[in-house]
Amino acid sequence: MDFNLDWLLGVDYTEPSNFMLIVGILFLGVFSRYLLLAWGYHELVYKNYGDKMPHRRLHQQIKLPQVKTEIWYSFLGAIIFAVSGTIMLICWQRDWTLLYTQLGVWDILWMPVSFALALFFHETYYYWLHRWMHQPGVLKYFHHIHHNSLYTSSFTSFSFHPYEALLQAIFLPLLVLVLPMHFFVLLALLLTMSITAVINHAGVEVYGSKTLQSSWAKWMVGATHHDLHHLRYKCNYGLYFTFWDVWMKTEDQSFSKRFEKHTVAQQLVEKNKLSS
Repeated sequence: MDFNLDWLLGVDYTEPSNFMLIVGILFLGVFSRYLLLAWGYHELVYKNYGDKMPHRRLHQQIKLPQVKTEIWYSFLGAIIFAVSGTIMLICWQRDWTLLYTQLGVWDILWMPVSFALALFFHETYYYWLHRWMHQPGVLKYFHHIHHNSLYTSSFTSFSFHPYEALLQAIFLPLLVLVLPMHFFVLLALLLTMSITAVINHAGVEVYGSKTLQSSWAKWMVGATHHDLHHLRYKCNYGLYFTFWDVWMKTEDQSFSKRFEKHTVAQQLVEKNKLSS
């Protein structure tokens, strides 16, 4: 059984009007997804969840001028990601990519493997790109816009200088040239990127207090982990996972203590101190 996308292949997307039409459609999708996720997470998690469990907030709500600036740079980034997505569509149409739509047994079995590999490759690409962007001579040209948000919110998740947005946008089009990937896996990756970026920038820790004791969950980047990166710059470069930070010794040594501070209610912390 195939997931039929032949209707997408019947148009020449290199024709200027068709190219601009697809860029416009993708832009609306990318930018509206960002706005809805950022606004929804801020309202439902930072505000509502944070009101009920204030110890989980990493800092107070940021000011409106910062949010407006972040939305503007996210708007510019959405244009770049839309162009990148259109180029990927053209490459797929011309059979230059390894994207597929079949749903045979082996295709289905490969889907979780390809998803895991894509996450690993993206984590590796981003970690080393991120470290490079923090070089003194590079930061001011590529990464400074993102770090103008010292205290982050869910709206910070997509706020990049256009140069940085371009470096991030080229990853998926390059990946599908070398890694066989089902269309559903591509969509899952895009959704994962968006959700994790919002979680990590929202200024409220949502992972449980036992996370660091888990054999697998302890490797996940969360709000506390990434917030330390914005506060201290030279640490915690990971995107989805912490393993490169651990292996390369770039994880902030105070992370575990700060994570406990924001995941365990203060009353329980005081009780544990007294009992010990």
